[in-house]
Amino acid sequence: MPWLDQQVALVHPDLKIGYVGAGSYLPAKVLTNDDLAEIVDTDNEWIVRRTGIRERRILAEDESILDMAVGAALAALEDANVDPSEITDIRVGVNTWARFPSLATQLQARIGAEHASAADVSAGCAGFVYAVEEAYNKLYVERVRDERRGTALVVGVDGLSHITNWRDRSTCVLLGDGAGAVVMREVDSGGIMSISTCADGQHGDLLYSDSVLEAQWDPGGPAPFSHVTEGVRPYLHMDGRRVYGVAVKTMVEEARKVIEMFNRENPTPIGVDDVAFVYPHQANLRIIEKVASKLDIPLDRVYTTGIERFGNTSTASIPIGYVDPEARAEPSRPGDYEIDVAFGSGFAAGAILRQVGEPS
Repeated sequence: MPWLDQQVALVHPDLKIGYVGAGSYLPAKVLTNDDLAEIVDTDNEWIVRRTGIRERRILAEDESILDMAVGAALAALEDANVDPSEITDIRVGVNTWARFPSLATQLQARIGAEHASAADVSAGCAGFVYAVEEAYNKLYVERVRDERRGTALVVGVDGLSHITNWRDRSTCVLLGDGAGAVVMREVDSGGIMSISTCADGQHGDLLYSDSVLEAQWDPGGPAPFSHVTEGVRPYLHMDGRRVYGVAVKTMVEEARKVIEMFNRENPTPIGVDDVAFVYPHQANLRIIEKVASKLDIPLDRVYTTGIERFGNTSTASIPIGYVDPEARAEPSRPGDYEIDVAFGSGFAAGAILRQVGEPS
């Protein structure tokens, strides 16, 4: 399948940039499958069989997408033992912040990272991978070109409950709210080995959200104007059957691609068998299982518990997995290779190959 707008980031072997902290934020409100059965024609058995999801977290009335981003960011900063004043760049993968200023700038203000640049990244459920790539590239260029060491904060957050049609059982059973974050900077060992991102916009009509704005003509004047259509919410729409096949194929290709990229520069090549753990985007258990099968990686080396307990949290699902205590039976070990891989609307996708470093 031809891919458009493909980008790749190759890592210089003499400069290691990686995660030094991670955190997440999940709303306290739990929406179970039985709860959903009271508002839409479904039941627990049908949802579990088709998606693997048993419950998801939903924003309370007094919570916002910004609140979740702040919660995950502060948890990651605490884990990294980094003060907000040390952050030089903030990247936020988000699809549900339908306003400006950007969520990243509002996050910057809330946590007091006054010296940081800040920008949002919109790439569907692959937004976290894209945001990590942007943060990595900025840290790398500033270090190599300007001899300046920076520290980045990358957040994946989405409030999908805000764009869910709770009468559409094909989508409402899938979606949950949440946020995850990492702190990135130069490290002595391990770190990000390779990153790949790609997109294929011709399939945009298979997974999309309605526009918040509706253009209309002013009958009294020559110029058009736009306004929010009163009483209409922007809902998410998805052709699940058609998305499934492309998602599986693309995630498998991206996982293999970051290994191939790393092997071009590595005198000791690795294979899929050398990957200790995979954090796939928690879209649907059936997709995750198929990807693992095609990669020939046993499910006990793949993050799957997130989809069961949190549903599809879009850009947040991978970083939530980093700190999920139920993510894996055995903790990571120095030297382990791990892969993050995601696929989302716009048919944007990407993967990250990382190596676990020695404790600092």
